[in-house]
Amino acid sequence: MRLKETGASRREFAEQVLRFKSKLYHAGKISARLLAATLILSNKLIDKERLEAIWEEIKMLDILEIAKEKGKALGILEDRREMVLDTLIERFNMISARVLDQIRAMQNPDILKMLHRQALKCQNAGEFEAVMQQVL
Repeated sequence: MRLKETGASRREFAEQVLRFKSKLYHAGKISARLLAATLILSNKLIDKERLEAIWEEIKMLDILEIAKEKGKALGILEDRREMVLDTLIERFNMISARVLDQIRAMQNPDILKMLHRQALKCQNAGEFEAVMQQVL
């Protein structure tokens, strides 16, 4: 691209640079400040509506990443809850409704991991319930 190009060519080039830097930002290769600085510098080359649309695309990518991370965290929680419950059923052939409700309500994956270990170690359901009450 020649430096003297104007109008649509410059706008297209600026948009390509913004998209490239957006990908670099989302890959963790550049800082948010550098991306923001590029957006600011593009202000003279890209009209306001198009610049806002590009900004919305960038923000949407952030939201999708957050949603992906939240989904992973929820999956981990569910997996750990299931592991504890399956182990209790396998070892003691039953789970009280109170224990079931408490495990389903837990939001800390580390506590669920520890409870899974305890479910493997405890001699009976009563011993597990006592350990669980200490944790809560």
